[in-house]
Amino acid sequence: GIVEAIPPSFLDDGSADIDDLVGDELTSMYKKVCDTQRKIIRERRTMYSVAVQRRDLEKEAKRYVLWLKNLAKVDDDDISFVDKLEKKLDVISVCHEEARKLRDVRRSEEAQQRAEAEAVAKQEADEKERKRLLEDVTKEAEAKPGMIWNPNLREYQYLHDHTK
Repeated sequence: GIVEAIPPSFLDDGSADIDDLVGDELTSMYKKVCDTQRKIIRERRTMYSVAVQRRDLEKEAKRYVLWLKNLAKVDDDDISFVDKLEKKLDVISVCHEEARKLRDVRRSEEAQQRAEAEAVAKQEADEKERKRLLEDVTKEAEAKPGMIWNPNLREYQYLHDHTK
């Protein structure tokens, strides 16, 4: 930027170009030198403020170093805990698979027993209902006085009395 904008002849003490300047050229060169000096002073101030800001940020960062170290230590503890837990889970997984299989077998056996018990209960209920219906039918089917068996309908019927 600014340093590169300074003509090299301004920086060279033994330059013959400066000795040859007169009048307006000398005045314009003086103005350029003054402008360049102002720019350099402004840039020095900017650089100084950047350096001060950097120093302040570095001081502030120092406050967090211990905190960050403690966090890293906690992270290391967490990682070791997780590693131990993972090893335990690997050991348990062997037993877990077997236990899961046994549980599934037990559940299927219980479901089968339940289904069998329900089937037996349904069969008993059906049998009771059938017996009840049979009793009702046999009670109804008994010949009452004045009834005769009709082989076509397979039931007892009242004989119609034509004398009435």
